[in-house]
Amino acid sequence: MEFSYTIVTAADRNYYGLLGDLLDSLRDRRPDAPIALLDIGLDEAQRRALSSRVTQIATADWDFDFPGRAALGSAYKAFTARPFLPKYFPGYGVYLWIDSDAWLQDSAVIDLYLEVAWSGKLAVTPQIDRCYKSFYKWQRPRFNTLMFREYRKAYGWRIANRLGRFPIVNSGVVGLRGDAPHWQLWQRALAAGLRAAPTGLREQTALNYVVYHDRAPAGFLPAWCNWNCIDGPPMVDEERGLLVEPQPPHRPLGILHLVGPAKATRFKLESLQGPPIERGLHYSEWRVLRGDVHVARVLRTPPQHEVDS
Repeated sequence: MEFSYTIVTAADRNYYGLLGDLLDSLRDRRPDAPIALLDIGLDEAQRRALSSRVTQIATADWDFDFPGRAALGSAYKAFTARPFLPKYFPGYGVYLWIDSDAWLQDSAVIDLYLEVAWSGKLAVTPQIDRCYKSFYKWQRPRFNTLMFREYRKAYGWRIANRLGRFPIVNSGVVGLRGDAPHWQLWQRALAAGLRAAPTGLREQTALNYVVYHDRAPAGFLPAWCNWNCIDGPPMVDEERGLLVEPQPPHRPLGILHLVGPAKATRFKLESLQGPPIERGLHYSEWRVLRGDVHVARVLRTPPQHEVDS
């Protein structure tokens, strides 16, 4: 199989703005990258506007039949369609999924995901890092953690006892060969989980099942490849105009993932060169740093929408 690739994401009308940020970041740093879009509920005007910004668009189907499906909105198809990317966009050697609430800062991370995926491994990033505040809090008993409960509901107590202790593999950025056996394993695990109960983490739980139970080959990438911003607010390097790890050596972050409340949070970010900077983490608030600008001045000026208000 030829080593071709495509980046895949998905959005509905509510994620249209976030999707725009992701596409802008990809086009700024990876202008020739093929981008495939799963439509999970865009309106017609949005779809027309996006047709010139991506390589191809496909409308997501319900790839599983399961109890309670009728009560779910079309946005849930982002979870059910993910193990079927080669069906929606056939012919690529590697598929690199990126959630639409993430954006690219360092293009090198794309090559890293592709290299690991092409080797036959699932390219993923566990949600574990020395900078994440969740690891410095009082820890719940294992049986009361989020993933333990997800495993128990989907696969039963025995599986939960075995897998609930492992770090969560985040499914927001995933690279995988088109001919990898992981796709079928993921489909099977997700089908079983959906029959038990559909939740917002069912697809990610199924992927973790593939990694830890089925022991499908996986390459674990460092946290800066898929940075959980709400668990570890980044630090600012004003001299370079980059968001970096908040602990030494302050490596620039590759993909910033606005998981959960990070989408609406205004962070007080520590700076390597000066006092903290209050700012959201959307790409539109940081894109201005590209080009010949005075980084410190721009960073300490409120975004335009705030000035206008």
